[in-house]
Amino acid sequence: MSTKSLWGQLPATEGIRTPTQVLKEQATVLSDMTSGVLQGDVSVNRTGDQFSLSLDIVVPALDNYHYNAAVATHGVELYPVTLRSGWDYSKESRLKCADEREFEKALEQILSSEKVRRVIASLLAQSRAM
Repeated sequence: MSTKSLWGQLPATEGIRTPTQVLKEQATVLSDMTSGVLQGDVSVNRTGDQFSLSLDIVVPALDNYHYNAAVATHGVELYPVTLRSGWDYSKESRLKCADEREFEKALEQILSSEKVRRVIASLLAQSRAM
């Protein structure tokens, strides 16, 4: 005798990219662009129903130095996501993203910012001097 499912039809999940996936993709892109001189690393921490994601730039040549580039937080439903740069903790710097498109756009603003570009240039130069 089989038990009847009371869950109804479960939703399809194909095509859904989580904020963690988006950050991991960008971590891979950084590693590829710098031939591994700089590496991206994504860590995930959970407190209750809140997920905190951190995208770091890691420099193996500098004893695995980590520079925090971006931090995203979201609930169990993925969106909205709150995103901020890793260096600015002010409430004013937090960007609320309603969906994946807004999240990618906000993340691009942070990762292509002048601050991150200067940090990357400095880390690349220091790595090559080792």
